[in-house]
Amino acid sequence: MAASLRNMMAFSVACVVTLGLFWIMQALVGVEGELKEGGGKPRIEFVRLRKDTAPAEKQREPPKREKPEEAPPPPDISMSKASLDPGEGVGTIAPQIDAGEALAGGIGMAGGADRDVVPMVRIQPQYPMRARQRGIEGWVEVGFTITEIGTTKDVAALSSQPGRVFDRAATTAVRKWKFNPRVEDGKPVESSGHRTVIDFSLDD
Repeated sequence: MAASLRNMMAFSVACVVTLGLFWIMQALVGVEGELKEGGGKPRIEFVRLRKDTAPAEKQREPPKREKPEEAPPPPDISMSKASLDPGEGVGTIAPQIDAGEALAGGIGMAGGADRDVVPMVRIQPQYPMRARQRGIEGWVEVGFTITEIGTTKDVAALSSQPGRVFDRAATTAVRKWKFNPRVEDGKPVESSGHRTVIDFSLDD
């Protein structure tokens, strides 16, 4: 009974609200009047832009070139080549020759004289690192042949102390030595049987 009473009251309230809404909508639709037009027509203004003027080109005058002075005329040379002294203004550098070496090797004598070998380049051997670290000293007797162009060949260690410690260093150095070869009858010749002893000392 109570539930049906509540439903009836709810339905009544809903009807009243619905009718009220319809009435309000009818009142809004029925309002008479004219809409006011907005202000006057939009005004359009034209602004003229200032036309850019082209930059003026600055004219540069080319630099004036000064006329070079005329070169003086060449001197008149009338002397002939035959009148020049061939010795005038010419210096001669004579080679410096050791007197002792000249007497031993025959240098300075008439052409075609015999001459023995003369050492030119003697490269010192490189001390072996292992022997240096251990404080080992010694010597090597090396035999070799001097060719007709002054180089060495057939280089070999003949004897050494201590054995085979410094042989390689000694023979490597002798292979780089240079000599003036022996001259016989005015011609360089090959000479063999040369020997030298190379010392290896830590004091050096």
